[in-house]
Amino acid sequence: MADPKGVSLSELARVIGARLAGDGSKRILRVASLQDACADALSFLATDRQRRHLAHTHAGAVILRPQDLVAAPVAALVCDDPHVAFARAAQHLTGASRSTVGIHPTAWVHPEALLEGQVSIGPHASIAAGAYLARRVSVAAGCVIGEAVEIGEDSRLMANATIYPNTIIGRRVIVHSGAVLGSDGFGYANDAGRWIKVPQLGRVIIGDDVEIGANTAVDRGALGDTVIEEGVKLDNLVQIAHNARVGAHTAMAGCSAISGSTRVGKN
Repeated sequence: MADPKGVSLSELARVIGARLAGDGSKRILRVASLQDACADALSFLATDRQRRHLAHTHAGAVILRPQDLVAAPVAALVCDDPHVAFARAAQHLTGASRSTVGIHPTAWVHPEALLEGQVSIGPHASIAAGAYLARRVSVAAGCVIGEAVEIGEDSRLMANATIYPNTIIGRRVIVHSGAVLGSDGFGYANDAGRWIKVPQLGRVIIGDDVEIGANTAVDRGALGDTVIEEGVKLDNLVQIAHNARVGAHTAMAGCSAISGSTRVGKN
């Protein structure tokens, strides 16, 4: 959780790789826009449209480019890309919101599941046989984790996420509420007008640092695997069909859909 006493500007400068202009001992508690920030908040200036607010800001500090430092009325963290730096600073300030380490008494964990240290399992979650949860994995209330699922270190499942059997999830992955990973792909054979279900025997493999939005579905492969490579960001209500592959660091906005066996390149 976030430190209730905040973070010093000198620490933030170190974390984001910025040059500090001002009092490094000043404590920052939150983030805010230039026009809404108060003395304990951090803001940033990234576009010309925001520049008119800089002179009047009451922020405790502003992240900005070197050419904007002369106009800053408050302390500054100077860097080449304020938006990226602000994202990293905000992550550091807010921390990862996690449940208390341990297994809630209403959760069910199969005796043959393996949970490493500092794992959090929320109320009414279900962990099936053969599942493996690495260190510091957080599973929120109502999640269902199927047989032989693997989840890497520091990954987080929000409430009511469902992970079907044999799905592999990398490190530092965030799966938002209502997402379903590993559901059957839409595969049928037509027998004289009647649909015969084709068993979906592949897996879903999720790379490191992926974020999957609320109510997004990623279907398992028919024979091979559906693969979401490292760093991919999927918005809410995205559909990834069976045997698709989404290249590293690709971003997909809400309601996008990728049909079966499609290949999406990197970035």
